Amino acid sequence: MVNIGDLMMQWTNDQWISTLHRVINPPMTSEQDNRRQSLVFFHQPNYDTLIQCLPGCLQPGATPRHAPVTSGDHLLAKFVKQTTFGGSKVA
Repeated sequence: MVNIGDLMMQWTNDQWISTLHRVINPPMTSEQDNRRQSLVFFHQPNYDTLIQCLPGCLQPGATPRHAPVTSGDHLLAKFVKQTTFGGSKVA
């Protein structure tokens, strides 16, 4: 299984969909002693890398679904969106 992030979704013009990250451990039974294991790798392009729809992901005559953005601005916007202090958004 491969989970992709929001930037990959933007690069592919939503052809590859970013999924919500969640972890659910299955209930352990007396017959089951296997542990769940995973290998994780995160990658973030350089801060000033421009993220825009790849030409191969755009149908003839179509326009990209997302405006171009730098990797750093995208990451900063995610931090701001997900961070609250005392119920107010950090700007």
